[in-house]
Amino acid sequence: MRGHKVTHAMPAAAVNERICQWLDAAGNGLANALAWPGKAAVLLGGAAIVVLMGLTVADVVLRNLFSTVVPGGLEVAGLLTVLVVLSTVSVVEIERNHVQVDLLLNAMPEHVRAPTVVGGLLLAFTAMVVTAFQIFEQVRYLWGNGIVTGVLGLPEWPFVAAAAIFVLLFALALLANLMTGLAQVARQADWRSLVVLGLWVAATAAIITLCFNPDALPFELSRSTRGLLSITLCFVLIFLGVHVAAAMALTALVGISLLISSGASLTSLGTTTIDVVSDQTWSVVPLFTWMGLIVVASGFAAELYRAAYRWIGHLPGGLASASTVACAGLSSIVGDTLSGVYSMGSIALPEMRAYGYDMKLATASVACAATIGVMIPPSLAFIVYGMITEVSIGKLFMAGVLPGLLFAVILIGLITLRATLNPALAPRGERSSWSERFRSSFGTWPILLLMLLVLGGIYSGAVTPNEAAGLGVFGAILIALAMGRIDARKLAATIAATLRLTAGIIIIFMFAAAFSRFIALSGLTQQLGNLVLGLDLGKYQIITAILLFYIVIGMFMNALPALVLTVPIFYPIAMNAGFDPVWFGVLVVIMVELGVVTPPIGVNVFAIAAIARDVPMYDIFRGVLPFWVAYLLLVALIVIFPQICLWLPSLT
Repeated sequence: MRGHKVTHAMPAAAVNERICQWLDAAGNGLANALAWPGKAAVLLGGAAIVVLMGLTVADVVLRNLFSTVVPGGLEVAGLLTVLVVLSTVSVVEIERNHVQVDLLLNAMPEHVRAPTVVGGLLLAFTAMVVTAFQIFEQVRYLWGNGIVTGVLGLPEWPFVAAAAIFVLLFALALLANLMTGLAQVARQADWRSLVVLGLWVAATAAIITLCFNPDALPFELSRSTRGLLSITLCFVLIFLGVHVAAAMALTALVGISLLISSGASLTSLGTTTIDVVSDQTWSVVPLFTWMGLIVVASGFAAELYRAAYRWIGHLPGGLASASTVACAGLSSIVGDTLSGVYSMGSIALPEMRAYGYDMKLATASVACAATIGVMIPPSLAFIVYGMITEVSIGKLFMAGVLPGLLFAVILIGLITLRATLNPALAPRGERSSWSERFRSSFGTWPILLLMLLVLGGIYSGAVTPNEAAGLGVFGAILIALAMGRIDARKLAATIAATLRLTAGIIIIFMFAAAFSRFIALSGLTQQLGNLVLGLDLGKYQIITAILLFYIVIGMFMNALPALVLTVPIFYPIAMNAGFDPVWFGVLVVIMVELGVVTPPIGVNVFAIAAIARDVPMYDIFRGVLPFWVAYLLLVALIVIFPQICLWLPSLT
């Protein structure tokens, strides 16, 4: 009797695990393969930012001493900016640090959250592949037509090719995270996860179809309705956790395709992204960021707090007030709020805890004081607003000084009042002698000198904001090296951190330009403006409605995405209502920054909670609530007395 060979099918669970292992191995392998290009990109970007700083300083020195400039300096700066702002986008993605709104994601059950993350990565991967292809099309055009720079005759295509490669590496980093995310979904072995994932795949297919074939839309829609549909798509994607940059890219692609044609949509994406990253004006972002990181790494921020503590620490709530003073001073160097939170939080909170401060007050005071950074220049938020609206960044910087100082005074007054009424909230610190006060003040000279160099240069008109940033970095490096506060290793770390922070910011503005172009083509702002005018509202009713909208959106969206998404919509309305663009910019920046201490997002609160891990986040938000009075009072004063913003700019 002939025997029969018996075969045993592999159990479904084992097959599933094999697939998961393969996906994990593929994703991790791709991430590891991207490590070498990532390191090379950091070195390239680091060299570029050092040369950019040196070029900027040389230009200022030559102009002021010899009435000449570096030949072709601006065009070289523009080409270097491409390398600086995009070199580490893939590294930031591997580290999962790109800007996204994860409020809804964190609230989802795991069988919905995991496939939603994968779906968002799929959309982002698709957007970056399309973008890289369109930038390569620009390379082909520049190379084929022999396009060179105007003064030095440098070929432009190598730098644009570098941008395309950086975006392609970003796409591969997204693919690596996508594969490991798929493994997580597969391990759940839950049919509900597969259904959600299938919906995301279908949505991706539908979006791409509309990008390349707008006639596939099964029904006729008016121009304004198509524009509104695209904007709705953008907000939906962002709130579902899709990368903000990818959501804006896809919105611009779909929107312009529906309004004009797929060809116009694709071409617009390629041209606008390159126009943004090759604009040397954006060099102000990495240079000011680098200066701030050097100041923090060198310990100058700690000296500033100690000096403030020596002078006012013995007053009611003095330690909390000292952190406010230090944040105001640090803001003139750093330019963003999170740097203030981390530097002041790590210094001031242990002191306040040691003196028995109520930790709700202690943590909330630091979280709110750090927001002064968006008002006192150099302010990243003002730079962004100015780039979107083409309002003078120098005037915006000047407009923010008095509101920033006024806000610091209001915060200190509120802290002092609460500590006076309830001394147990904030016991007094030790009274310092006059000699201790003056010795501590001497330790602040590096920051005072940098303030004079940066702000004095801008306000006197001697330098542009970009040049002030370059001078500030150069000055910070010289001072830190002379004082022995920084070495080559620390300096290299500040460069790497600068490149990472810059990449996470600029990748958004790459696509914000295409998004703004779509908004302009849709005609929505004009129609919305006409609608508002038709309601016969007073100008202050209009501004009140806009400010209320910012309070609501700040509850769910970080300051940067909120600024980029809403300014193209509200700015034309405010201008039609007759408001000053500089004044409106100050108000908008204050309102989006209010969101960083507003639940449930409140990134400053999350940051301070990471430092004071024993303080519940709920308690920190409760501590922030009384400080809302300070924000609302500041906004009311600026609305009633606009000269608070406009007096300094009017002097130029």
